[in-house]
Amino acid sequence: MPERVAIVIPCYNHARYVGEALESVLAQTRKPDRILVIDDGSKDNSVEVLRSFEKRGVEVGARENRGAHNTINELVAKAATDCDFIGILNSDDRYLPDRVAKCLLSAQEHPGKAVFSTKLRVIDGDGALMPEDAPRSRWFHGAWTLGAQEGVDISEWLGQANFIATTTNVFARASYLHANPMRDYRFIHDYFFLSTAALENQIQIVPEVLLEYRVHGSNTIATKPEPLIKEMIRLQLDFYKHHAARLQSNAQFRERFYRYVRSTWDSISSLHAGLVQVALAQLAAKTNDAELEEIAALLTGPEMEVFPNKELTTSLGASSASGGIAAGAGALAQRVTELKQTVTREKAERETLAALARLRQSLLSSKWIQLGLALGFAKSLRTSKGKTPQEKLNSLRKACRQSGWLGFGAKVGSKVCRELRQLDEK
Repeated sequence: MPERVAIVIPCYNHARYVGEALESVLAQTRKPDRILVIDDGSKDNSVEVLRSFEKRGVEVGARENRGAHNTINELVAKAATDCDFIGILNSDDRYLPDRVAKCLLSAQEHPGKAVFSTKLRVIDGDGALMPEDAPRSRWFHGAWTLGAQEGVDISEWLGQANFIATTTNVFARASYLHANPMRDYRFIHDYFFLSTAALENQIQIVPEVLLEYRVHGSNTIATKPEPLIKEMIRLQLDFYKHHAARLQSNAQFRERFYRYVRSTWDSISSLHAGLVQVALAQLAAKTNDAELEEIAALLTGPEMEVFPNKELTTSLGASSASGGIAAGAGALAQRVTELKQTVTREKAERETLAALARLRQSLLSSKWIQLGLALGFAKSLRTSKGKTPQEKLNSLRKACRQSGWLGFGAKVGSKVCRELRQLDEK
């Protein structure tokens, strides 16, 4: 029997966008078996827009406002009754045509995984692609670049950046999604779910752009930092509490948790890891000494058999002497630093290539130099010596400084020849 797929859409005050969202689902190359929408007490004419899609098979419900997390959970409960997979689509986002087909294919290829997410692109309120230099575009580029490095664990990657970004980017086995409902958070109800899935090693990334995430003035996430930071801190405390028993008993789960927590110190999302430690200190202050001693005494596991970070003690000298990454910075931090160095190096190379192109253009634009080349008096200016762009640029600048033809041209009044003869090597 073919696997059944449902797409669920929570809608709130998105009359302008929800039609596009639904059209993107109806245009899928692999048609979903069910499309369910609940309007969460919209004050605009969202319900009217939704009702116009009922004749095309969309199941529409409407009720009073209960919040996005409750609406998603309600939709999942309905879809899970007869569907094997559920994709979530926020009412202001859009799917690309192959999303369902390719997520379903990935699920078939990875039967041990429960959650499937893809790359995305950012669109504006009018549905146009955001420029690459727009702040949100740059953020997503940076977030996805972090995970492009070889050997990055998803729990580590997700701790540093919520690159999955949105519940729209969740396509999951219905049983897993139903068993792990969204939590009561205003801004980040997806992050607890995703972080848990990462620690359980249940996330599979489909490395293709298969959805469009819309950024506009009425996004829930568009807020001042304080409410979001506080909600992230509360989420972390909730996360620790929820997983406390498994952290105590499951060494593999703990290992992923370590990578996750370590990477949060370099988070580019809204998590302030230092304030999380302050919050933990407040909790410790409410615990008496006997309880603290009991907590420490109950900790067991293979970590107790060796000194922590033993390997680092033998590499401290080598790291310091080579000017490398400080010991304890973590594998992801090291890869990020190396990536920054690569970006800086590539930027310098691009600037050098541009300078070389400008110099060659100056040579080609001068009638005096063209005459010298035709007469054979300026052959040295055709040089392309050197392996790197900088070596080639230095070689050509040197040829300009030493060219007798340019020297003659400078004496007879050529401004270009005079400027080229004065080039410095960098």
